[in-house]
This record gives sequence, structure tokens and C-alpha cells, in this order.
Amino acid sequence: MENTSLSKRSVAFGIALAVACVVNALIVVVKEKSDGVMAWMKKLTGHHWTTHSVIVVILFLGLGCLLAQVRGGRGINMTAMGLIGTVVSGVAVAGLIIIGFYLFAD
Repeated sequence: MENTSLSKRSVAFGIALAVACVVNALIVVVKEKSDGVMAWMKKLTGHHWTTHSVIVVILFLGLGCLLAQVRGGRGINMTAMGLIGTVVSGVAVAGLIIIGFYLFAD
């Protein structure tokens, strides 16, 4: 599996997934701690979760498309195991942020 060839889009959107997971967790923390941010998000689309989702989806799609074009359009070179590690790390960090927030800061 270490030498498995991955397409530039697989790598780009895998990295974008990891980043979007962490940003998603950070948005949860910020909007729960700031009434102003929560009100702004509600006002923007009618519900804070809708705005939250739009931000995360746009980040995921935009970053994935951008990362697929680096290195002159060849994308980022990464092994399958490297990509798996990146995605798992992003999800784990996001989970720890949310768990930590609700256990200790809320």
C-alpha cells in the first residue's frame, strides 16, 4: 500500500478533508463562545448550522481544487499511507478539540 499511486485529486481532497475537519471543530468552539458570531451566522443564512455547513463545504471544495493545482498542476505527491495518516490525524484533532471544549470549557 505504501507505493500505491494516488491521483492528484485524491491527495488534494484528502488533505482538504483533514483541514476542513479541524476548521469545523474550531467554528463550533468560536460560535458557542461568542454570541456575536452565533448571531451573525444565524442572520447570514437563517440558522447558524446552515452557515457553519456552507463555510466548511466551501473550504473543502476550494482547498481541494487549489491543492490539486500546486506544482504546476501536478498536485501534491503523497503516499497512500501518508494520506491516510493525514486524514486520521485531522479527524482525531477535530474530535479532541470538540471533546475538550465540551468537557472543560463549556
